[in-house]
Parts: sequence; C-alpha cells; structure tokens
Amino acid sequence: MDTAELQPPLGPRSVTRILGLFETLAKSVDGLSLAELSSTLESPKSSLLTLLRPLVAEGYLTHGGSRYRLGPFIYRLASDILATRNFPKLMRPFLEELATKSGESVYLSVIDMDSHVVTHIDGIDSQNPVRYVSPLGAPRPLHCTAPGRLLLAYQDELSQDAYLKTAKLKAMTWRTVTDRGALKTQLKEIRETGVSISISELSEGAAGIAVPVYNTDGTVAAALVIAAPAERMQHKLNELRELLISVSADASGLLGHG
Repeated sequence: MDTAELQPPLGPRSVTRILGLFETLAKSVDGLSLAELSSTLESPKSSLLTLLRPLVAEGYLTHGGSRYRLGPFIYRLASDILATRNFPKLMRPFLEELATKSGESVYLSVIDMDSHVVTHIDGIDSQNPVRYVSPLGAPRPLHCTAPGRLLLAYQDELSQDAYLKTAKLKAMTWRTVTDRGALKTQLKEIRETGVSISISELSEGAAGIAVPVYNTDGTVAAALVIAAPAERMQHKLNELRELLISVSADASGLLGHG
C-alpha cells in the first residue's frame, strides 16, 4: 500500500481548493476561464463559483473578459512574505550604523505573542571590553526587557489585555515591574513616546533601550535595540535615544513608512 494513503488530508476541502486555485492561476499568464479552472482542478463549476466570488470581492482574484487572474492582495501577500524572509538582511546596515556610532551591542528583535517572548533575530556585539552580550534566538520575557515592552506596547488592545491577564510577571531583579497596573501604564507611555528603556530589570547591571521600526501601514515590524552595562547606559542615555530614533526613522523609510 502507498504510505501516502495513510496520511491525513492537508485540510478542509475548500481550503485545499483555494490553494489549488492560487497555484493554478500563478502558472497562467493570461488567466483562466471558469471552464478551464473546472477542468484543471477537476471541480464542478458551481463549487468553484462559491469560492471564486468572495475571492474576487476581497481582491485576491480579478475577473474580467470571462477570465480569472490573481488579484492585488495576492501580490501584496507575496511581497510581504519575501520582505519578511529578507528582513534581517535589509536591517543589517542599520545595525552596523548603530554599532559603530554607539560603541555598544545592538540587536534586531521581534515578538511572539503566542509564547509571550521577544527574540533577537540579528545583532552585533560591542567591541568594548566591558559590554553586554545577549545570545541570538534566545527567548526573553516581555515585561522586563526594553524590546519586549516596546513591541508589547504596539500590540492591539485585546492582545495587550489578554497578556496582562494571563502572563506570569516574574521578578527577575528587585527592579522588575510585576504589578499589572503599573505595566499597563508603562505600555501607554511607551506607545506615546516610541521609546522603551529597561535598566537592571532582567539582570542586575544590564540595560537596554529600544525603538520601533515601522512597516508601510504604520504597524511595527521589529525593534532596534542598544544594550549596555547599566551605569554606562545611564550616562549616555539621551545620546543613545537620539541615535536610535534617527536610525530607526531611516530603517522605517526603507520599508516605505512615512
């Protein structure tokens, strides 16, 4: 017996048909008629029409001259996927600029709301003998890190409320904010200023400052972070804040924001 026969189906039939539609139309330069789609996908015209109409209405497909073609939303989705895959490479020059001008460790961080963590997906360690270094890919809590709080602040209200109700706000040091009301106030302030600062909250003597990188539509793609020993960070906090804001504006501009 063919082992493929023993595997469960990929998903509901309608979802499989939609994916088949997209794949088939992606291979067609001039689009396909309903009859051609029906023949290619081996699906009744009536069933296909049930799928096609809402896809056309939402812009995933276009219909003209009796032929169906991929619509603008699909191309935008493809562009977003490609941009995501290339995102760290796009942001690398800005990390290099931050590292050179600050002399501190710098990181590019993203949020995972399902796991309630923030992760550095790229970074450059400081060449300073006394420095702060954070491993790439290691999950870090949201409530007591500069990029974690920053990215949490830019989530929608429902996501924030769900986090504040369910997350375990563990005290990592004596300075860690564990009060949910106080954290909510901090998130509001971060959203207003666009800057998040954490000093000795995750680990004693370590500090970070983070600002957002914006997508074209104004959503936040990631955080740019400068990390340093707490004492040195406090001495040059204003300088580092201005540097981050300037570089993040350029990075956001590359993504089409502003």
